Amino acid sequence: MALLRGRLAKGYVSIIVIGAAAVLLLVSMFAPAVSSSEDFAIYNTGWNGTSGLAVSTFELGKFSPSFELANTGTSMEVVQMGLEELDLEPVDSALAIIGPSVVFTAAEGELVGEFVRNGGILLLADDFGTGNTLLEGMGAKSRLSGKLAMDLAFNKKPEFSVCFDLRSDQLTKNISALLLNYPSSIDIDAATTKPIAYTSVASWLDLNNDMLQEFGEPRGPFVLMARESLGAGSIVLLSDPSLLINGMQEYLNNSALSDNIVSEICTGRTSVFFDESHRNYFDPISITMEFTNSVSPNAKAGVVLLTFVLVLWITTDYVDRVVSLAIRRVIVAYTWILKHIFRSSRKPTETHALSPEEIEEQLSERHPDWRPGLIRYMLKENERHSSAVREKLAEGPRQG
Repeated sequence: MALLRGRLAKGYVSIIVIGAAAVLLLVSMFAPAVSSSEDFAIYNTGWNGTSGLAVSTFELGKFSPSFELANTGTSMEVVQMGLEELDLEPVDSALAIIGPSVVFTAAEGELVGEFVRNGGILLLADDFGTGNTLLEGMGAKSRLSGKLAMDLAFNKKPEFSVCFDLRSDQLTKNISALLLNYPSSIDIDAATTKPIAYTSVASWLDLNNDMLQEFGEPRGPFVLMARESLGAGSIVLLSDPSLLINGMQEYLNNSALSDNIVSEICTGRTSVFFDESHRNYFDPISITMEFTNSVSPNAKAGVVLLTFVLVLWITTDYVDRVVSLAIRRVIVAYTWILKHIFRSSRKPTETHALSPEEIEEQLSERHPDWRPGLIRYMLKENERHSSAVREKLAEGPRQG
């Protein structure tokens, strides 16, 4: 009966422990998330964001945050770091700028230009934004036309053109066709820039934005993607940032292009920065707690181990014996440590028995007025008395 009550008590304790572990496990499945609905933002997990690209670099261990959290006293705010605040190392870093809408200053252009010339990699994906202000400041030769490139090779309508003309390059690996979404085009200098993808011969630049092909408007093919060499580094140019948004990854080989771009900016690099400071955030960036619906391998292993120990504890006395043994060992070790801590490290004073002659000499020095003959007599009497006592002790008690 006592054994049954003991096991019931253990069962109640196990239920409490399992309940607490379940709560902690549930809490661990929530994580803070930085989010926004702004076009092309890496914090945007919607169809028009580029969170997928950032996640891919994170999974490769190369993603480097380009923001800071600021405490306002009542809440936490996300503060974007400027280009001058990023730890850009030309040989080890890559910089990605997707769909910028804020003008780059001359100082920023010089900074990024120096970064690339010394071996850095820059990904600039832009169509009608402010990318040209950066290229000018860097001293690069390429320019974005800033005009809508329409094509009769399209899906549903000419604004959604299909790119088939792809040249051999690491960026076009495993790609046969790309679906574009309102692309622009790139004007290149053939001496420094390699074109990688073109529109078809049936394309044109819509100069007046009427969506019609009219006399006088430039005819294709036009460069859509290119790689410009600048010093020891390179600039990967893409005239349609929408190719990289989450909602376009399912079409044709767009996801393969994103994978190739991630490989391009991550290979041989230790850190990849996404510049979000040149974007007008009409929708503020927020920090929320999101349910991840996933448990880390360490947490899973912990749950399995806890379950095993509890079952062993309830059904056997092995756990009790192990715990008892461990406690005894701890007590013994603790006692041993205390003894060694408080034990005096001084050696015991060694005593030296003085001979009668030495005693006589010391007494004469201390008491010069004492007669030497009297001192010797007292010492002999003391020795005789001590010898008699030792003999009596050696004989032992008398038996009567």
